[in-house]
Amino acid sequence: MAERALAQELLSPEGGYNVSYLLHLARLQLHRGEYASAMANLEEALHQNDENAEAWALKGHCYLLQGDLCRARESYECSLSFQPPPADPHLVLLRLGSICQEAGQLGELSLAESALTEANHLNSRNARVWIYLSFICLKVSRQGLKAFIVPVVECANKHIQEPG
Repeated sequence: MAERALAQELLSPEGGYNVSYLLHLARLQLHRGEYASAMANLEEALHQNDENAEAWALKGHCYLLQGDLCRARESYECSLSFQPPPADPHLVLLRLGSICQEAGQLGELSLAESALTEANHLNSRNARVWIYLSFICLKVSRQGLKAFIVPVVECANKHIQEPG
């Protein structure tokens, strides 16, 4: 079905190998685990428009799926520097915060906290954001917050396991 839609895009008068087509094709390839092909299409999309935030965000996701956290972080940060922002900046910020939190360095944790705080401002009901923020607080041993963190983590875990 997705292949048929992409074929229709190619045949349309304004279609062809434009940025929109390349991004849709890259999404399909990422979904299939075809990372090299997805990366090639994202590189072509960025060659056509190097300020496309969505292309940079997808490139970051491709790197993340391949385990290249350094390049994923660079791509996510780049995606947030352009206007209009990526389609789902909350997801980009959440992934960026997760990468920084996983790095575990104090400077990185500060960046992770900033990214996750911004993600929380965009959607304060996302339980995963609260969990990551809680882990950061535990990692840097903010004593005054430890009593607050345990109920937050328990509540967030409940919402993740039982959505709705």
